[in-house]
Parts: sequence; structure tokens; C-alpha cells
Amino acid sequence: MKGLETGKDKVKKICDVLKQETLEPAKREADEIVASARRHADEILADAHKEAKRMGEDAYTEIEKQKSIFQASLAQACRQTIEALKEKIEHQLFSPELTKLIAKPMHDPKLMAQLINAIVHALEKEGTKSDLSVVVSSTLSARDINEHLASDVIQRLKEKGVLISSSIGGGVEVKLLNNNITIDLSDETIKELVGAYIRKDFREFLFRK
Repeated sequence: MKGLETGKDKVKKICDVLKQETLEPAKREADEIVASARRHADEILADAHKEAKRMGEDAYTEIEKQKSIFQASLAQACRQTIEALKEKIEHQLFSPELTKLIAKPMHDPKLMAQLINAIVHALEKEGTKSDLSVVVSSTLSARDINEHLASDVIQRLKEKGVLISSSIGGGVEVKLLNNNITIDLSDETIKELVGAYIRKDFREFLFRK
């Protein structure tokens, strides 16, 4: 019996030695592998969260960038559209009305005669000695205008009256023959002069903010 117990003890001791030298180190190594795997998995998850967050931030930044570009393009398009509408309104409303406003007095013989009288008298006041010729639109009657010209003005005109020309639609042109100068007060010139002064007021009135 004693020999069997001694054998059991030896077997137990061998088992204990195997356990201590083989199983327990293997268990510790397995535990370390599991712990390392868990740490590695945590790191992978953390990196994945960081990458997902970065991608989300990049996507948001790109969306905001595209949004800003779209808004800027839209604002520019709106400004260009408004300017185009302003130009269209000006050309279709302002210019035709100004033409009508200018055309009527430019075809009034009495008013044209008064204008010629004023120009010739102003030239005389400045001491101008040049021979003068006055050209009016062929839509006007030279006779009607001459009837309203001052006698001293008629005497200053080389032709002793106004000339008719189809080159101007209305108004008058006073030519200083000796100086080769033309004072252009045709309807188109008057329209440009008047338009230059009132266009700003017209725009401010029509498009004021």
C-alpha cells in the first residue's frame, strides 16, 4: 500500500510539475493573447471611429464649400438678371419716352426759330464774325421757320434763311463756315444731352432700394 501511495504521490507531483511548467504558462500566454487581441480590437474600433468622424467632417466641409459656391453663383446670377431687366426696362421704357419727349418740340417751327435766334445772338455776343448757315430737318418748313426768325439773324445767315436737309431727323445745326465748326442741336444730340442728365435720376427713381 505504501508503494502505491508513493506512486500516486509521484504521479501527482509529475502532474503538478506539468501543470506549472506547461498548462499554466500556456494559460497565461493565452490570456495575454486574448488581452492583446482585445486591445488591438479596441484600437481598431477607435481608429474606425476617428476615420468615420474625419470622413464626416470632410463631407460636411465639402458640402458647405459647394453650398457657398452655389449661393455665390445664385447671387451673381440674380444680380445679372436684375441688371439685364433694368437695361431692358430702360431701353423699352426710358428711351422711347425720351424720344417722344424730344421729338415734339424739335418739330415745332416757332420753337426752332427761337433756338436759332438764341444761338446766333449768343455767337454775336461772343464776337463771332464767321459766316453762318443753319440747317433744319426736311420734316420742317423752311418758310415757317424763317417767318419767326429775327431780322438781324436772317441777315447773319449766308443764305438769308435756313437750309433743309434730310440728314437730321429734327432740331437744327448751326455751321460756322469760316471756322469749319458745327453746333449740333439735332434731336439725336439733344436726346443724348438730356438723357445724360436725367438717366441717373430715372434709374434712382425706378430702381431705388
